[in-house]
Amino acid sequence: MISMRTILDLPLHPLAVHAPIILVALLVLLGAAYLLVPPLRQRIGWAAAILVLVAPASAYGSIYSGQQFADFTYGAGQWPDAVQQHHDNAYWLLWTLLALIPVWFLFAGLDRGRRAALLRNGDAPKPAPSEDGETAAAGGDDPAATGRKVIMFVLGAVALILLGLAGWWLFQTGHTGAEMVWGGIVES
Repeated sequence: MISMRTILDLPLHPLAVHAPIILVALLVLLGAAYLLVPPLRQRIGWAAAILVLVAPASAYGSIYSGQQFADFTYGAGQWPDAVQQHHDNAYWLLWTLLALIPVWFLFAGLDRGRRAALLRNGDAPKPAPSEDGETAAAGGDDPAATGRKVIMFVLGAVALILLGLAGWWLFQTGHTGAEMVWGGIVES
């Protein structure tokens, strides 16, 4: 007989699925705020970084417990199509969250470098006007500023796309699971 993890004689999966629902939703919201509102980065950066690491772990825990639950309920390799679709959606969510990790930490590292350069240049005197009367841009002693901005823009766009996909796969996974449990029971 196939074993299944339980808590207080209840299957673990229906309990475990609530962790990624909350953590991924928080990651999408905090992540979007972190990427789109630079003044918030220093305040919410650590929370977002922790969520980037914890959300995939919670998704994996739900997938693992779900596989045990499905094997126990239907037998290994004999899952109905709806269960297989739910499982596949969960894996798409997991892979999306795993792809976000390096993108996120590259962006955060570049942002940290940007803030350090701004602090270094904060006490620098303003550049003198040129012959045509225009003032040169400040931050002349940070040669990486332009390249950093371009790379941060690209990484930020990729991170936003991955956050959007994570939200989509979270919805799809939850919807297919809810349809299996509640479909046909609750009428509108």
